[in-house]
Amino acid sequence: MEFNNVLSKAMEVVKEYPLCDNCLGSLFARLGKGLGNRARGEALRRSIIMEIDRLRRVGELSKEEAERILSNLPHEETIKIAKELGLDLIEKKCYICGNEWEKLVEYWSDKIVRILREYEFNSFLVGCTDCGDMELKQREIIANFRLPFSESVKNSLKREVGKKVRDLLSKEPDFEDPDIIAIIDMSKDIVHLQIKPVFIYGKYKKVGRRTSQSVWKYPHSVEGALKEALKDFGGEVVLHAAGREDVDVRALGSGRPFIAEIKRPKKRFVKTEGREYWDGLVHLKFQGFIDRSYVSRLKNFDSLKDKVYLAVVYVPEGISEDELEALEDQFKEIIISQRTPRRVAHRRKDLIREKKLHWVKTKRLNEKSFLALIKCQGGLYIKELISGDEGRTEPSFSSFLGKEARCVSLDVVWVQSPW
Repeated sequence: MEFNNVLSKAMEVVKEYPLCDNCLGSLFARLGKGLGNRARGEALRRSIIMEIDRLRRVGELSKEEAERILSNLPHEETIKIAKELGLDLIEKKCYICGNEWEKLVEYWSDKIVRILREYEFNSFLVGCTDCGDMELKQREIIANFRLPFSESVKNSLKREVGKKVRDLLSKEPDFEDPDIIAIIDMSKDIVHLQIKPVFIYGKYKKVGRRTSQSVWKYPHSVEGALKEALKDFGGEVVLHAAGREDVDVRALGSGRPFIAEIKRPKKRFVKTEGREYWDGLVHLKFQGFIDRSYVSRLKNFDSLKDKVYLAVVYVPEGISEDELEALEDQFKEIIISQRTPRRVAHRRKDLIREKKLHWVKTKRLNEKSFLALIKCQGGLYIKELISGDEGRTEPSFSSFLGKEARCVSLDVVWVQSPW
């Protein structure tokens, strides 16, 4: 059916379906930008009333037909004018919303405001996933009359509710990156929340040798300390670290860079810059808020950054000063080839990694042990660099010395900052 003009098309629709101002206006929502669906529908309703009056006056429309059409424009003003025209209308409700549009906007606005008052945020957005039968009924009309300028019920509802929430909370909607998205689900009568996480950059140190990075079987962990330190946010805390050390390895010196992600935070304006936390085994220092993009940058940077380790090495057959001097000369700006160590083979892909070792500085402690300060590229397995891991790491301290060497203790003392 050809779309001749707005008024004739609106007349065709209301001959078949009773529609309130808002739902009638939504069928032509892309026309007259800035009017709003209610104003569009009101203008169309009044124009239809005037056109019916004209057609009656020139004898082109019967009284019965006029009454049928006007009965499909449910509004107090329509009833009043119909009486003036000597017409008797049948009370009908809007086919799409059942004359409940205002109540729906009010209901969902109040529901969202009550929920959002529990959260701290600067910006929000209202969404809608399901409008139930209203959406199906509107689609039926759009398809039957081929209406190319319509707007979905979902878009209309979320926009009108969003305006009301904005006014009630004095918060501005953000269509690009809101702190909170409140999503209406009419079929289940609930509001789903999508809450933007909070990200905080910092560095941690751990001085306990049986302290894991993630919450695990050990009583203490870096992530556990992080959850306690950031409990004021009222959300789930997740640790993203620049690499990890074994549970028996301490992180000292400069500390290891990390990002704390707080999912679904109830508070997001907690002061963190310069804040510190210390539980006797883990020390955290927070440097401030950052955005999500830094998480991937931190992960990608991990294998490229340099680290410095301090190891205590035990050589059962003994070690001399000359051997240590030769070891320093040998392990200088060289590539270490490592097949995935046996101790992590159950959770890491079996492949050969090549990592740069910059230098080794040593100090003899006694005839069978020495300190080794090692600067290398991230991702180099230090324990295997020392032991050789039965030939899986080449060269190694053991292979160079021609005798067994074992890592007795290991500390991370410096990690290159990613930014």
